[in-house]
Amino acid sequence: MMTSAVQSWKDRVEGHHDQTRRARGDQPEHADMWSSLADNFRADPRRSDDPVVNSLLPFTAKDKTVLDVGGGAGRYALPLALHSKRITVVEPSPSMTNALTDAARSAGIDNVSAVPALWEDAEVEAADIVLCANVVYGVGDIEPFVQKLNDTARELVAIVAYMDAPSSMMSPLWEAVHGEERIDLPATPELLPALWEMGIFPHLQVLKPEGQRTAPNLDVAIQFARVFLYVEPNTEADERLRKAADELAVETPNGITLRRAQTRPQAIVWWRPGEF
Repeated sequence: MMTSAVQSWKDRVEGHHDQTRRARGDQPEHADMWSSLADNFRADPRRSDDPVVNSLLPFTAKDKTVLDVGGGAGRYALPLALHSKRITVVEPSPSMTNALTDAARSAGIDNVSAVPALWEDAEVEAADIVLCANVVYGVGDIEPFVQKLNDTARELVAIVAYMDAPSSMMSPLWEAVHGEERIDLPATPELLPALWEMGIFPHLQVLKPEGQRTAPNLDVAIQFARVFLYVEPNTEADERLRKAADELAVETPNGITLRRAQTRPQAIVWWRPGEF
């Protein structure tokens, strides 16, 4: 019997997480894995060259409310707040929430509030627009997660996701450090058939690739990699990581990337609740 798209999604996420648990071993799970990285996810709220923001702006208006699920440090919430009535960011990471609050204060934006919770546990009011950007990759039970997005939106649901999960950039390093091929998390190509199976037939906008994912320098790249590969400094695994990074790192005008890293576009998958 053919496995359903929703089940295939779950199997892939669980396989990825199982590898993570084995790699973590006796290390305690990060209470907040973004604690050293949150500020890297801040961006100028008034930037005009972000293709995701520019694609979402036509859906917003001064009388519209927005809910940003997993909104992090406000990369998208703060620009949209400038064109909306009110934005609520659901974000479980204290570090990300602190970065969001600080960024909003610095930018003079006062119509953004945060709900410190996982989406599955969050109690929020319905909003006109529900946005979920670069979150779904690691969600095993994708059907109830998406259904809650749908049920909370009055006018529009928009999911932003790459064609491959951002963590897949680390896959060559994972193999070098842990000695096994990484099971990459699912992304847009796997999301679409899962939505179709749920009876949701969304619109799809594929954005122009932004270029290779980069870090400003090798030290920052290794710092990122340690978090995502569960590597402690000054260990044998750290030595393997540094050796692999030295071999695979490539310097570009925009920073450090990996030789085998792919350039893949983002997509905006959107629909109107009750459209089907």
